[in-house]
Amino acid sequence: MNHVFDPAVVHECAMASLGLAKPAMFEVFAEEMDRRYPGRLVVDQPWIFSNAGGAMIEMKLYYASLTEYVMVWGTPIGSEGHSGRHAVGFWDTVIDGEMWYYGEGQFEKRVYRPGDRVYVGPGQARAMNFTAGVWAVEYARGPLLTSVPFGLADELVSTLDLATAAQTLSVYASLVGHHWQQPDPDGAAPSGLRAAVGNALSRIGQRVTSRVRPGEPDDAIPPGT
Repeated sequence: MNHVFDPAVVHECAMASLGLAKPAMFEVFAEEMDRRYPGRLVVDQPWIFSNAGGAMIEMKLYYASLTEYVMVWGTPIGSEGHSGRHAVGFWDTVIDGEMWYYGEGQFEKRVYRPGDRVYVGPGQARAMNFTAGVWAVEYARGPLLTSVPFGLADELVSTLDLATAAQTLSVYASLVGHHWQQPDPDGAAPSGLRAAVGNALSRIGQRVTSRVRPGEPDDAIPPGT
C-alpha cells in the first residue's frame, strides 16, 4: 500500500518548529508540511480534548485517512497513562517539554526531549508520563479504525464527555473526506465517485463539528455564588 507521508519528512517538518512560542510552533510545522505535501493538510480544525488510556491531552488533527493521520498534541499541566496496544504504529517528535516512557521489563524511564523521536510499533505498549508543558507532533500509520474504541472508550464510559467524542468522530470524518478528494500518492486522480463521497463526508463532518462544538471555556464565577 502506498502511503501519503514519510515519517522522516514529518519529523523534519516538526524540527522546524523547535524553540518557537505557541501557537507559532504549530503554524510553522503546518507550513513546512504544506510545502512538502501541498494541499494534504486542513489547518483550521479545532483543538479538542482527548481522553484515552487514562491520559488527557488536547490535540489538533491536520490530516486523516483510513490508514494515516498527522496531528499535534500536548498538555500544559501534565498527564500519564497507557499507550494502548494497537495494530497501528506511532511516530512522535517532541517539540517542547518532556515525555517519559517505559516498557515491560524496563526499570528506568526513557526521557524524550525536544527534537527526540519516539516510536511505538504495532503490538507494542508503553507506560507514558507527559510532563507539564509537553507538546509533540504525531504521525500514525496502520488500520486506524481498529484504534477507534481506544480513542473513545474513556469519553463514553468514564468522563462522559460526549461532546469530545462527537467532535473526534466528526473531525476525523471531515478529514477522511478531504483525503478522498485528493490524488493518490502515485499522482492518480481520484475517481468521480470517490471525490463526490469525499466532498459529502467532509461537508457533513464540518457541520456536525460546528453543531457539537462546546462554547469557549468560561471560568467566571456566577454572580451571587
